[in-house]
Amino acid sequence: MDQVSLRDKVAVITGASRGLGRAMAIEFGRQGAFTIVNYVKDEKSAQQTLDMVREAGGDGEIAMADVRKPEQVQAMFQGIFKTHKKVDILVNNAGITRDEYFLMMRPQSWLELMDVHLNGIFYCSKAVVRNMCAAKKGVILNIGSGSALVAMPGQVNYSASKAGLLGFSRSLAREVADKGVRVLHVAPGFFESDMTATLDPKFIQQTFAVTPLGRWGLGTELASVVTFLASDDCSFFTGHSVVIDGGRGAIEMEFGS
Repeated sequence: MDQVSLRDKVAVITGASRGLGRAMAIEFGRQGAFTIVNYVKDEKSAQQTLDMVREAGGDGEIAMADVRKPEQVQAMFQGIFKTHKKVDILVNNAGITRDEYFLMMRPQSWLELMDVHLNGIFYCSKAVVRNMCAAKKGVILNIGSGSALVAMPGQVNYSASKAGLLGFSRSLAREVADKGVRVLHVAPGFFESDMTATLDPKFIQQTFAVTPLGRWGLGTELASVVTFLASDDCSFFTGHSVVIDGGRGAIEMEFGS
């Protein structure tokens, strides 16, 4: 992909201290955005991400906030607006898993997923959208999951929360389109990350077998797509879901499996 310019943009990426969030932060920095690396606990890892952003030729800062806690989210964005006066791009990436079969699923496992994947996105989006609408520009990118589209046993809570995020993205996109603000949903399939590192090798091989490209996605591949979606080169695109899963969803939906 040719280089897209995010120069002079201020981008906030939640859950960017590691994994796919880190890969996206590095690419945002490489493309010229001032990249704010959100983290909740691991300041050292967040600083490592920022160091990588700078090594890639960008700049940024780290910002602590638990997206489940509205007072922390508000404080983080108040600080960002005080210093930078704007947020051009918000990437709602923070996520967790609590996989359990439904018959054994604890209420806590359900509530934790909803808290991060829906409440957290609500709090962060609410913190920036009014400013974006006033500026008549801005992009909110919500990182969902292919699990919202393809059924996975043991993921009723995960799939439900990610499917809710898809509806959130589409509805918000309709509301703010006439204000010049774009909202998009990105649904990654199986990507190499901290989350997938703990999966059973047998399950991984089964996944590769039903993925037409036959491998994991790489963080750099996701980051390239997300930075393009955030750029002005993609300015006529909003309200849609971009599925990046090596073809798995298309095959499974085709055969109804």
